[in-house]
Amino acid sequence: MFRKTILTFALTAMVGMLFAQSLQFELDGTVYANNDIVVCTAEPTEWGEMVMEMSLRNLTHETIPVIVEKEHVQIVEGTENSFCWGLCFGPDTFVSRPAVDLGGDSISGAGMLSFHYQADPTYTGTACIPGTTVVKYYAYPETNPDDKVCLEVWFAYNAESVEEHSFTIGEAYPNPATNTVNFNVNHAGMLKAVVYNLLGQEVKSMTFNNINKVSFPVDDLQSGIYFCSFTADGQVCKTEKFIVKR
Repeated sequence: MFRKTILTFALTAMVGMLFAQSLQFELDGTVYANNDIVVCTAEPTEWGEMVMEMSLRNLTHETIPVIVEKEHVQIVEGTENSFCWGLCFGPDTFVSRPAVDLGGDSISGAGMLSFHYQADPTYTGTACIPGTTVVKYYAYPETNPDDKVCLEVWFAYNAESVEEHSFTIGEAYPNPATNTVNFNVNHAGMLKAVVYNLLGQEVKSMTFNNINKVSFPVDDLQSGIYFCSFTADGQVCKTEKFIVKR
């Protein structure tokens, strides 16, 4: 069994949805909403691969022929990624064929759906390339491609583990914020902060260097819940929630 650590933050914590969807991603009892982000910080196996197993649930009462598709968002040069949906596909395949039937009110079986990241394409496990690759995975009925559900996966690998870095990131304050939000930070190096809204859309991106406090304006943001994801030395290390209130 692959050893993995998965840090998850939901970017769509809304009570209801405007349009019901036929499918949803799940993992070990965790349900992901459309456009949620999952960060995988697994240690690569002996052949340099990070694996995330996932499940798909059919929310309808009818059998659905399901297609899984991937979209590259940010790729670390020299790495590869692939996925399995019924069959396993190579790195150059972006759309699964043939469709896999998923029965009504059922969830896909173990091993049917998985996402794979090759941090070391030499398959030796000794030449893993540091950095964060971002891939979006879509699932939809073959007969209705508009009925898509999306999960964004960040494969974050760095030659040095997160624990070896000396940094801390505090909670947001003031929270709720009206004009400016702050985070106390202890990090000697480059730190990137990316802010997402509840739809998973990036609304701000900032870079800081050798600082003890991250501070940025929010007076240009609408009232609501936001998530700030911090990346240190190429690896996503922490995500904090804050609220903007007018």
